[in-house]
Amino acid sequence: MSDTLPITEARAKFGTLVRRASHSRERITITDHGQPAAILINPKELADLEDALALAQYRLRQASGTTATTANDDVRTMLGLERRP
Repeated sequence: MSDTLPITEARAKFGTLVRRASHSRERITITDHGQPAAILINPKELADLEDALALAQYRLRQASGTTATTANDDVRTMLGLERRP
């Protein structure tokens, strides 16, 4: 579900709008002079979107052959862990 409000109305209802976005994962669009200016979303939803973007970018790099990899043993060494036999 999403809702769209002008900035003047959003200002008056800010606390309620934040709680709605936080608890119901509702997106709240705030407009300024009829144009979208900001969107309130739940932090978990933002994290999910950022993860999806990072994965898509990784897959794009993989497909183009520009993905740098590091061997497991090298990572263990960088982290100060013992190498596995």
